[in-house]
Amino acid sequence: MMNELKTLSNDNLHALINQTEDTLAELRGELELRDARAQERELDNLEHHMKSAELNLKSIQDFLRYLIEEARRSRS
Repeated sequence: MMNELKTLSNDNLHALINQTEDTLAELRGELELRDARAQERELDNLEHHMKSAELNLKSIQDFLRYLIEEARRSRS
């Protein structure tokens, strides 16, 4: 590759650099898009996990209320 570069004119080298920079910009844009989508998925998953945790907490609260009521009944 280095030997090939030596044979290119300055104009061709500039063109190659511009193409490479354009390609790099496209690759960075694609990576940013993928990162943003991954973050969105994680946020969606977080919302699901939070709802699940709320349901679990509600179940525990209901169970504790039941135990307290049963304890009160057994004392009576």
